[in-house]
Amino acid sequence: MINLIICMLLFSACSKISPDREEQIRQFINDELKYYPEARLADLYKNYFQDAFGPGHLIPDTSVAGAYLDSELKNAVWGDTLLWQALGVNHDYYRINLSLVKNGKLPRNMLLEGMAESEPLARKPNIEDWKNEWDEVMLVIKKMKLDLPDMQADEKRINEIFEKGNIVMHHSDHYAEKYNPHYRVVHRSVFERWKGVYF
Repeated sequence: MINLIICMLLFSACSKISPDREEQIRQFINDELKYYPEARLADLYKNYFQDAFGPGHLIPDTSVAGAYLDSELKNAVWGDTLLWQALGVNHDYYRINLSLVKNGKLPRNMLLEGMAESEPLARKPNIEDWKNEWDEVMLVIKKMKLDLPDMQADEKRINEIFEKGNIVMHHSDHYAEKYNPHYRVVHRSVFERWKGVYF
């Protein structure tokens, strides 16, 4: 009986997603899995989250953000070769590969300034709206019948962070080990200003 109720709720919610919205979500999922075929549900979540919330959790103090950046540039071993990536369905934010800074193409201070400029531009939906947005993504993922490794465990973890009033999630351990990502997130207005000049 409970399973029937859940199925009915999922069907009802699915019917509320417009075809355009569903197509945007499918494209976001397909893009992430094209670039990172071993991504998990946690990694899809993180991508989608960053497009809505930007780099805010890394910018409470630019001096701390700068020190953390310097440490990462000094010690990082690069595995990810994608230089930039549009995030989520809106593409409000982009990941910028730190190899661009490491290789001298993008000045370090410009990256930090771009992050600081980007932080207040994020949508930052409230937790209830954010949960509803993510529920739409989950419905499309299930409709696509994706069989992502550790999907049930990741879904449970995401539900648990929502219950605790939290929304931040890290990349999966597998993603971190496989792709060794080193990037920062900037708003698309910053990205568009840099593109063609620095990369």
